[in-house]
Amino acid sequence: MGLLGSQAFSSVTTLGLKARGTKLQSPPMSDGNNVTRHSHLEPRDAPILECEKKQTTRRSLARWKWEIMGMVLSLSSFAASIVLLAVYDGQRADSWTAPFTLNTFISILAQTSRTSLAFGVGSSLGQAKWNNFSRRSGNLALFEAFDEASKGPWGSLTLLYRLRSCYEPFVQASITLYGELDKELSSSGSTTSISRTERLDFGTLIIFDRSPLDKSEWFSDPNIFARGPDLGLLISVYRGVLSASDMTTALPHFSCPTSNCTFGNFASLGVCSSCADVSSHLVKMTDTPPQDELPMTTYQLPWSDAPLWIIQYNTFRNDTSFDTSDLPFEVASQMVSTTHIENTMVFNNTINSTTFFVMGILQPALDYANNISIWNETVPKAAECGLHYCTNVYSSSVVEGKLNETLIASISNRDANSYQTAHGNASSVFEGWKPHALYQELDYPRSDLQLFIPDKEAEFLGLVDGQVLRFNISQGTIHSAKASLETIFGELQYLVNDYVRYDSRAEIAEIIAGSEDLNATFRTLADSMSVYIRDQGYNSSARYGVSHTWVLHYRIRWKFLLLPLGLTLAGCFFLMYIIWETQSLGLMAWKESTLATLSHGLDALTRARMREAYLDNAEEKSAREISVRAEKFRGGIELCEAHPSHVPGNAANMDSRLV
Repeated sequence: MGLLGSQAFSSVTTLGLKARGTKLQSPPMSDGNNVTRHSHLEPRDAPILECEKKQTTRRSLARWKWEIMGMVLSLSSFAASIVLLAVYDGQRADSWTAPFTLNTFISILAQTSRTSLAFGVGSSLGQAKWNNFSRRSGNLALFEAFDEASKGPWGSLTLLYRLRSCYEPFVQASITLYGELDKELSSSGSTTSISRTERLDFGTLIIFDRSPLDKSEWFSDPNIFARGPDLGLLISVYRGVLSASDMTTALPHFSCPTSNCTFGNFASLGVCSSCADVSSHLVKMTDTPPQDELPMTTYQLPWSDAPLWIIQYNTFRNDTSFDTSDLPFEVASQMVSTTHIENTMVFNNTINSTTFFVMGILQPALDYANNISIWNETVPKAAECGLHYCTNVYSSSVVEGKLNETLIASISNRDANSYQTAHGNASSVFEGWKPHALYQELDYPRSDLQLFIPDKEAEFLGLVDGQVLRFNISQGTIHSAKASLETIFGELQYLVNDYVRYDSRAEIAEIIAGSEDLNATFRTLADSMSVYIRDQGYNSSARYGVSHTWVLHYRIRWKFLLLPLGLTLAGCFFLMYIIWETQSLGLMAWKESTLATLSHGLDALTRARMREAYLDNAEEKSAREISVRAEKFRGGIELCEAHPSHVPGNAANMDSRLV
């Protein structure tokens, strides 16, 4: 067999030039020593009739119908994906009502697009080898590479997998979800509310209505007084003072079914606070005792009804040179409260005032407290802190179940025509009658105290949509609040050497007297009282808001579609180019057909060389060395070996060989 192969190869070399004259249609026949070639094909220079050429072109174009349909399907699927993504970009996720997700549907369209495109590209790759070798020569290894890229189902799956790695992730990555708050459209909007009060009315008054009245009866027998403190307000005061020690804040009652609600800007009755330094009003008095006693210094805040004073020995705080345990005046701090506002230093102007409670506090100077200076060389800190009725403007919202509330403004405009008595002769009956005072020992029944917000200020604060701008406080509320505060602060005991002598209200006294920021302490107290006041009107004048729910929206990241779009367009362009090239070359569309490869494959001489190479296990080397070109005849084409002397532009053709 080896001898036969050698002789055949020798004969091939001898008959090389003659073999190029005619092409064989039948396989080569061997007689042992010589290899002869017989062909029934027309010579390659035989003319091809025009009708045959047109018929071949039409038949070739018809062979591309499935690939063209696949390309149209691919473009349609991709276009449908883009249209669908554009329609749902920014839309709520629940607007997609199909039984499967938008991602699934887009994935199906993407799979359809790339599968149909891969079918056409695979066929194009199969046809490209015939087109390539019809235009120029190339080695057999290149032909095999084309064939491997397009052969059968496995080649298509391989190509599909390679396209998928660059296609599917980018299509899926283009679809993202983001959440935002949308208005709740359900009927639960009526339960979205937060407490506010337009008219405050709690507490009970006992009224002795005597008519006619004379001056002596009014002074001997008060006719109006509160039945007692309001327990709810009492609790809010305790809670406010105790919360000041840990800076916690009481929250008003609210309802938010979805845990995300907005209430906008609104106004409600409340309590506000303010503190002022009155140390300049202190009166200093020094006592000169007998020789065997220590001198003392007294500082007094001259309130007319209840003077506030503090006294101490003229020594250091922690002076141990003598025994002071039995001395009765070792007071470190003192405080006193009053509802007679006109007797205070700062809040004494009652005209159009809404202040109803003032507390005076005396605290030793820091130098004395730190044992730096002696008592008579320092000046204690004196302060007045008052509470007054006001209208608070809030901006409230609930986010994930947590109430976020901002106090925008506090307004204390009192209507001068409100809180008036029905008796016009009150000034003649009462000595020292004060029509503007919120509280006095002898009083007539009065109309409600009214606070208001001016229209321009309301517009500036965002109080629109017809909100109430006038708020009322009943006379019973004013007297009951006075009784409640006196219950707590009316009998506070002074502090003696940093502890309370009597423990009935020890904690309250320690918090206030030891406060480093009285403004913050009384602000917390006022906030707690305001929450209680607001909750009183929850069932009658609550502020209704809007519920929101977190809704997922689609967001399309279009830049991730650029690569799939580029691949799709490139594949379609490649397919159309191969179809055009095939038609231009006048070739049949054999694509990846194995029968076409068998029918129009290597000529006899080249087949003989490759068979010999397989016997010597040198097929890959021979495939790289043998250069072939498709020669065209009336009956078809055939791959014939192209020798360098017969290949024009050989240097350029050598570039197509695989190394």
